[in-house]
Amino acid sequence: MEHQILEQLWTRALYPEKANPESWNQELETLYRYGIGIEEVMRYLYFEKPELHQFYDWIASRHTDDRLQSETMTTDVLSEADLQFWEANGYVVVRNAISEEDCNATVRAIWEFLDRKPEDRDGWYRQHEGQRGLMLTFSDHPILNKNRSSERIRKAYEQLYGTDKIFKTIDKVSFNPPETDSYHFLGSPLHWDVSLKQPIPLGLQGLLYLTDCGPEDGAFHCVPGFHNEIGKWMSGLKEEENPREVALQTLEAIPVTGKAGDFVIWHQALPHCASANHGTKPR
Repeated sequence: MEHQILEQLWTRALYPEKANPESWNQELETLYRYGIGIEEVMRYLYFEKPELHQFYDWIASRHTDDRLQSETMTTDVLSEADLQFWEANGYVVVRNAISEEDCNATVRAIWEFLDRKPEDRDGWYRQHEGQRGLMLTFSDHPILNKNRSSERIRKAYEQLYGTDKIFKTIDKVSFNPPETDSYHFLGSPLHWDVSLKQPIPLGLQGLLYLTDCGPEDGAFHCVPGFHNEIGKWMSGLKEEENPREVALQTLEAIPVTGKAGDFVIWHQALPHCASANHGTKPR
């Protein structure tokens, strides 16, 4: 069955006219269960154009063994107050989702990927071939896989989704150094990562703070409570208005601060963004 799904992904990349439009979510889930990110796979397929058997072999060679997964938590991570906050605001912070030790190990792995040293301030601003704005094409590392296996994060998602039939996604890391006279913020403005066709279904996004992040340190921003208002807001727009542009002009996002190891979860209906770092260290 999994080979059939992988074949559909291979077909999508190399023979898009033959792709099955209904199988995309299955393809993503299969990749994530193998511990492989979609960007890495598509880069391989587009540039290498392998035969199908070569693609199977490549997937097998990249497969991450998920033995780091610990026993499933039975104790709730989010309190009743957390859940009430979530319902009202559309986001919540999971405190101490990973340990300080794992945060430090992850930060070291990012510096190693960038081939830079944290004490070399000039190096913070040297462009790396793996940088795309704030994002780094860095998703495959033992410590990243360990972080993704955090049972506190998984349990929080289970509580919010109302089911344990979920799977973790494989995504990249970001690097946001402080602004200077010659370096300016490379991130996106306020946006959604989802179609605005109503109603927007429940879908959760998240990010992990690896360092302490105050309001001036490049914190994640969102418009709290907007998941409860977006339907009415959309219906009030004029036909010729672009909701994404109107959001930029009229909505006010707030910073969501956190300590190293905290994990922010938000409803995909919330407009959100990263922000310029006016602190003293990269975020």
